[in-house]
Amino acid sequence: MFKKSILLAVLAVNLIFINTVQAKAKECLVKPSYNIVISNEDVQFINQNTLDIKPDGTVILNGQLVKTKPLIKKEAKEFQEYVRKELPLYETLANTQLDDVNAAFEKAIRENLGDKSSLLNNLASLHSQLIALLHKSIITTDGVTYFYYQPFNNLKKDGEAISEKVFYQILGSSILNFDIFKNYSAIKKIAKNQWKSEKVVLQSFDDYVCELMGNIDDQYNHLMIGLQ
Repeated sequence: MFKKSILLAVLAVNLIFINTVQAKAKECLVKPSYNIVISNEDVQFINQNTLDIKPDGTVILNGQLVKTKPLIKKEAKEFQEYVRKELPLYETLANTQLDDVNAAFEKAIRENLGDKSSLLNNLASLHSQLIALLHKSIITTDGVTYFYYQPFNNLKKDGEAISEKVFYQILGSSILNFDIFKNYSAIKKIAKNQWKSEKVVLQSFDDYVCELMGNIDDQYNHLMIGLQ
């Protein structure tokens, strides 16, 4: 019970990346199988094939210009517009969610345990590691957005590993300093109250990400079939 109470606080930040907010929640089954590069010149989808869509809907597949029917070109144009708008927005929202949850937990720790609590350092470490994890899957540099599907699909597993590591750091530090006994009730209060306030927001964000990836994947598969 004690471990669960502390771990709940640690995991709450991490849940932004996880396909479930509770163990019984429905898991998002969408798993992208391509990297995406968004620039002013085009939107590229890269796996065993390279699909290049220009802003006007022109399609280049594996380096070869594809002669498309007007309907396919229109769909390609709309698809790249959707990806161009929504993927960078997801990156922004994910960063914002991480910062907001981190700030909420930081405030709760300061109010309940004081400004010198070692949990603040643990929380800061967790936050920076999760930001780095996010940027392994999606990052915008010099106006170009890069999305990497393998790190994205592993966010849950990698995020849980980070959280587990930070948890044992918290546990070890608390035992050595005997904080584990005197801070138990405060930690339990933080975990319970913050989880209650963040749960709905995190579930909503989780649903949004799953729907976004589903929309992208559906349009990608539809377009690839149309190009055959």
